[in-house]
Formats: sequence, C-alpha cells, structure tokens
Amino acid sequence: MMDNMLNEEIEIIKSKLNENIEGNMEVYQNFHVGEFLEIPNQCGCFKRNSSWYTYVTDEKNFCTFSGPFSLKGIIYACSKLLHISKKFNKYRFTKEELEIYINNNFHSFNEIDNNIK
Repeated sequence: MMDNMLNEEIEIIKSKLNENIEGNMEVYQNFHVGEFLEIPNQCGCFKRNSSWYTYVTDEKNFCTFSGPFSLKGIIYACSKLLHISKKFNKYRFTKEELEIYINNNFHSFNEIDNNIK
C-alpha cells in the first residue's frame, strides 16, 4: 500500500514537471525523482519520514538537502532546481514553505532525521 502511494506521488511529480518542460524530463538526466543517488553532479527529490526533500550534490559529492515539503511544495522546489519555476505559479511556496526552502538545509540523513518535530 505504501509503495503504491509513493509510486503515485512520483508519477504526479514527474507528470507535473513534464507538462512544463520543453521536450521532456529525459533532457534532465542528472535530475532524479523518488530516489537519492549519491553521485557527483546530481540532483532530485526523494521521500523520507513521510515528507519530500530535494538534494543537490556537487562535483566533489558534497550533498545539500532541503525540506521537508508536501507534495505540492516539492513540485515547486523541483521546478526551482530545474530553473523552470516561472511556469509553476500555481505551485508557489506558501510563506512557511519558502522559509523551509531558504533555511532548512541539511548535509546528512541524520540531520534530516533529527529535525523531525
């Protein structure tokens, strides 16, 4: 049941992003939805502790996570990572989500887990 819900959310995210990308998501080969890849120069989003997080790894494999986000919030956060957020006005962050996007940055899963309230 939980896997089905996760798969449905992954498909929603991919579908909403695809609707607003010139071409399709295949153009963004270093962007991953629903999985964390610890590989240099990758980014994407994944679900942990019932919430969504974005991640970006640099060329030295240093990773920065941001979140937690709702399903709607992660769609906008992903559009920001892909530099296409102008096409996602109906998904714009709430004031609280904007604060999370700006201020909640983590560098390990332990930091994410310790942030749960």
